[in-house]
Amino acid sequence: MVIAIIGVLIALLLPAVQAAREAARRMQCSNNMKQWTLSLHNYHDTHKAFPASHNPCHSTNTGSSGGSSYRRFSATYCLLPFMEETSRFEAIRTNVGDPWGTAGGYAKQQLSSVQCPSETNSRKPWGDDGAGGNLVVSLGDGAICNDDTSNGKMGQNGDVSSRGLFYPQYWKEMGSVTDGTSNTIAISESVVPTTSGSKEVKGGIAIVADIENGANSYYLRPSHCMGVKDGKVLTGTVRTSGERCTRYLDGLILYSGFVTIMPPNTPNCVRTDSEIIWGLFTAQSNHSGGVNTGLADGSVRFVSDSVDTNGLPDSQNGKALTGPSFYGVWSAMGTPSGGESKGL
Repeated sequence: MVIAIIGVLIALLLPAVQAAREAARRMQCSNNMKQWTLSLHNYHDTHKAFPASHNPCHSTNTGSSGGSSYRRFSATYCLLPFMEETSRFEAIRTNVGDPWGTAGGYAKQQLSSVQCPSETNSRKPWGDDGAGGNLVVSLGDGAICNDDTSNGKMGQNGDVSSRGLFYPQYWKEMGSVTDGTSNTIAISESVVPTTSGSKEVKGGIAIVADIENGANSYYLRPSHCMGVKDGKVLTGTVRTSGERCTRYLDGLILYSGFVTIMPPNTPNCVRTDSEIIWGLFTAQSNHSGGVNTGLADGSVRFVSDSVDTNGLPDSQNGKALTGPSFYGVWSAMGTPSGGESKGL
């Protein structure tokens, strides 16, 4: 009888203990994100601009300057000196030709401040290609090409360079945030898959050929990406290499960015099985009900999975995209100068 009572008590207490532990992990994740948002401000104070999403660091010039060896460094890498990681920054810069290179083993050295305590896959070894990280920067509501040479073209030559605080090879100033720094998302978190080729919604990447309605139409169909979600599993074909968020030093959106089109914790989708094709990369976490986000004013807020996205309409989302977002409050928060000024 005593053993039975003890068993019942443990069964009652265990969920509460687990909830308390997750609350602590979420708080630590939020604290890490707070430090990274502050590092963005310190970077801006020093260089008079934010880093690009992938770039040779410390430049305020647009274009692919700096040579191909450094073109794909992530914004996270550029912020290392402002996170008391100057030695790591210099070691990588002077010893590695590419941010995921193997020289000296620097690329596969893990960095705890980019890893959410609620997400263990980022702490797994991912070989010589890199180390996992859950920190991702916002490229707003434009479907960005996952390429280091295209300057983020969407579809066929679409230009969405103004749609996020970060963008390939663009160094944006604080003055570009005309919607207000408290209304603009700078960073969030995403999930590393359990294994290569994962079919889990969190961390997996679905191949959805018709997420653009015609090769030259510039019409994005995010609902088709949502359609491959069956509970926690992706249906159909998935990418089997180039795992999500497994190179925190690599600036391609696949590894260190997201867009504010699909709501948090929905699928990642690409058009074809290629590392440099454009797609929809989302904010994801293992926190219950949403994700942490760091805003341009330095604050951190938790955003619910149910945040308004205007029903994910089929919308023109490429060439010369300007003005308010098509995708509700979530996307309005992703655009620094869309003219919406909507807060969460």
